[in-house]
Amino acid sequence: MENFRRKSIRKEDIPNFDEGVKVSELLNIVQNNELSNKLLELLEVKNIENEFIKIKGAKTLVDIQKGINERYQKEDLDSKVSDISLYNNMEFAINFNNIENSIYFKELDLQQVSTTPIYSATREFFSDLYQMDKYASSLITDGQKVILETNLEMLKKICEHSKRYRILHDKNENLFYLRGIISLQKYFNYDNNLAVLIALLTLHSETKKTGITYSMKLCEYNESFIRIFFESSEITQLETIGNVKNIIEVSNDEVRREALRFTGVCSIVFGNNEGSNNELYINPKEIKSRILSIGHNRIPKTAIEELANIDNTRTIHANLFVDIQKIAKIKNPEEIKFLVRDKVENAKTAEVKKLKSKLLTELNKQATDLIQLLTIFSKVELLAGEDIDALEYLRFIIYQALIDKK
Repeated sequence: MENFRRKSIRKEDIPNFDEGVKVSELLNIVQNNELSNKLLELLEVKNIENEFIKIKGAKTLVDIQKGINERYQKEDLDSKVSDISLYNNMEFAINFNNIENSIYFKELDLQQVSTTPIYSATREFFSDLYQMDKYASSLITDGQKVILETNLEMLKKICEHSKRYRILHDKNENLFYLRGIISLQKYFNYDNNLAVLIALLTLHSETKKTGITYSMKLCEYNESFIRIFFESSEITQLETIGNVKNIIEVSNDEVRREALRFTGVCSIVFGNNEGSNNELYINPKEIKSRILSIGHNRIPKTAIEELANIDNTRTIHANLFVDIQKIAKIKNPEEIKFLVRDKVENAKTAEVKKLKSKLLTELNKQATDLIQLLTIFSKVELLAGEDIDALEYLRFIIYQALIDKK
């Protein structure tokens, strides 16, 4: 499913002309979200509609979302198990046979929607049917179409529940995908368009209030997930090593329980033995770094109230810097390196396993001093490349080794 692989835009990919975006242009990406009017009213956006958000990379973010909006229609469909069937010829599919309540599907003149499940949608679907996800997975893998269909027909006689399914229509290829199951109750659609809008408006407000400026350092995204790293103008010197940059990480998942989240992270910029600069992300446990969080069950009023917690940013970064200062006191770099190497060697996740050989080659290099250790860890992060899940894991175990010595 190449179309759904997470992509990334880095600082060096941002065009020179992208110095930010006008608030009026930003508003264009939220026009089709029913929550937007209420949120914009609560944020009093009409008072700043003509202002310019001076965050380098902001226009690139808006353009990313515009492209996704043009390609994908995201349709939420309520359906009973009795209205669902499996397979499209011999290919596994989840078919929705009662789509009368969808205006969008009616406009396409469809009688049925046959979807290809992506991400964990297959597991979610079958886990709600007496936890038969592992059994169903085995049947699908073995090509046991008739047995799986027979099981579903039997379950229809005793399962009467209705679920809300997020269906993606790829308008470029005219294909339908099942993205996941979302809540029937108290689900507020804080989608990635709203996430980008809230992030940019919140940081714009912070700049006006504190004078601290921001620029986009990295954006990792697909059609229903986004994570953006905003680098602040605050830089603190780290004794004997280099400098620490404060970063606000903004992430959003349109389907999972936790929607919009602001997190405080840092990066260490240090010179290597070749005379150039390297950078290493320091990503602590979420409980230590969370600035604010807005779940899909939060009404717009309390969501906007939560944004006031952006004021905690300085405290969180200050506490994180106290942790980072411990790095300068490391006496045995090899010991710290071995902590990471052992976890990579014993990793069970598929994302890390496929990189294991390359990672271990780097981790087997000698680290006689702190700069060599940080250089190795920086290269380890780079080896993860576009694999976001592997990168998350590596950043966390590097933090554990450097800060917690475990």
